Amino acid sequence: MSQLQNVARFVGATCIGIATLQMVAGTRIEPGMVDDDPTVDSHVRFMGAIFAGYGLNWLGAASPTGDVARMRTLAGLMALGGAARLGTRARMGRPHRFHDLLLAIELAAPGLVEVAARNDRRALGSSAAV
Repeated sequence: MSQLQNVARFVGATCIGIATLQMVAGTRIEPGMVDDDPTVDSHVRFMGAIFAGYGLNWLGAASPTGDVARMRTLAGLMALGGAARLGTRARMGRPHRFHDLLLAIELAAPGLVEVAARNDRRALGSSAAV
């Protein structure tokens, strides 16, 4: 199995795990969330289902053929989510420090995918574009 497929499987499984926690526990699962607001709780649980779908897409991209273009798109979407978090910082200030970790992961995702793709290409001894 390639390094890129391992990355995609790890990200997919992690997203599904987080999504499951969000759907089950709502706002109680995330540090800094207001857990007595039913609107926020409802939103977190709904977004958990969407995040599960996102994780399933990562797992699908990790198929035996390794869909690099799809992984790049998914990593780009993750980085877009990180950029959206920067909007919160600009408008409202810094959220709970846990979100610093999430932001770093989200912004690093495209680079991680590219490094893994490059390493796979080297391991195969191919100069073909991945």
